[in-house]
Amino acid sequence: MDTVQDFHTGAEFRGESAVPGVHWADMRPDPAVAGIQGALEAGQLAAARMRFLKLTERAQAEVLQALDPATLARLADRLPSHGLAQACEHLAESERRDVLGALPGGKRHGVRVILDHRARLA
Repeated sequence: MDTVQDFHTGAEFRGESAVPGVHWADMRPDPAVAGIQGALEAGQLAAARMRFLKLTERAQAEVLQALDPATLARLADRLPSHGLAQACEHLAESERRDVLGALPGGKRHGVRVILDHRARLA
């Protein structure tokens, strides 16, 4: 058992209460999102697109969810519809709706057609 002494009071604490749990959250921005946003802000659309395409589908879904609608529209306009559909499959329905709503009209239609087709096959 752990024993901890409070040096100010001299009191000793034993057992699980001796060492309180540590609660923390990583508040740093997601490096994938930050890298893609940075490339887009620098006008490097091709670099942002390549960074996105190198991510796993789940990571791509997280990036799509994290980007603001205008940035998402700029990035998605040059991405393949099939890849966007695969990434969207990893999102909850409400999140998927938000992402699809941010896509340009033609791209949105293509991604929806692919998602509907894949849902019918499943």
